[in-house]
Amino acid sequence: MPIDNSNMLKVIEDFPQQCKTALELPKGISVSGKIDKIFICGMGGSAVGGDLLKIYMHNSKIPVFVVRDYKVPSFVDENSLVFAVSYSGNTEETISAYEDALKKKAKIVAVTSGGQLGIMAKKVVKIPSGLQPRAALGYLFFPVLGVLNNSGIVDVKGKEIEEMFDIISKTDEFKTVGERIAKKIGLRTPLIYASELLGAVAYRWKTQFNENSKVAAFHHAFSEMNHNEIAGYQNVNKQDFIAIFIRDVQDNERIKKRMDVTKEIISTRVDVEEIFTRGDGLLARMFSAIYYGDFASYYLAIANRIDPTPVTVIENLKRKLK
Repeated sequence: MPIDNSNMLKVIEDFPQQCKTALELPKGISVSGKIDKIFICGMGGSAVGGDLLKIYMHNSKIPVFVVRDYKVPSFVDENSLVFAVSYSGNTEETISAYEDALKKKAKIVAVTSGGQLGIMAKKVVKIPSGLQPRAALGYLFFPVLGVLNNSGIVDVKGKEIEEMFDIISKTDEFKTVGERIAKKIGLRTPLIYASELLGAVAYRWKTQFNENSKVAAFHHAFSEMNHNEIAGYQNVNKQDFIAIFIRDVQDNERIKKRMDVTKEIISTRVDVEEIFTRGDGLLARMFSAIYYGDFASYYLAIANRIDPTPVTVIENLKRKLK
């Protein structure tokens, strides 16, 4: 009997095309006036784009904050740009945060496929519906980046976009690595690590294992894990856990050394798999690492005879909260 009843594999394979479509959606949409803070309000898959924007803008003088809550911070004001991001348009936390930002006179752009948010917001980037939010990452990230580019807040280079597409369009290569990682994981709990800069990528891997594979997974960042979590490896074993390092050629040299030494130390207790980002630009490096994880989570689900699309526990929780 088929396991992937909603054809999640096709959705993941189509991710490069999704990103291309997403880049076109914010055309003509921009914001004006003074902006000294950016906030991304969202939950679950709709918030991950905000995490990635923080990475992309890590050298910007304008700080980026990701809000996973019913309220925006007290320092949101008329010089704040708030993106209310909800794939369905009905996420209660995001709608509440939108209303709070409105009271604080912030500039607001909604990114949604419709729902209540699509009706309430005056400035909306409308994105296609019909996907699980976690499978719509292109639609949830690139419209935000596009609005910022249109507004002169970031300057996205065409060659940076082209490099990303050149790399992630090699779908079969990502599928092969993803399937290999899934086989290595088996029935073990994955522990995913990256540098602080790419910590959100490690978090994306974790949540994809949670939602697609329906397994527990955990993540941490270097070098913070060297100050606490590494001590816990004294009492773990290869039968129960596997470590996955997401490595970036542009990681700080001390981070690279810490990863090498940590791998040497913990390899006596667990197997360690390494994934390397691809490309020079930040977009290529982020999304190549993410794409490996999306396929790994898919193939782990299939190996365990789990349909990767439904999230029954989450839907049950939502029903009980009504």
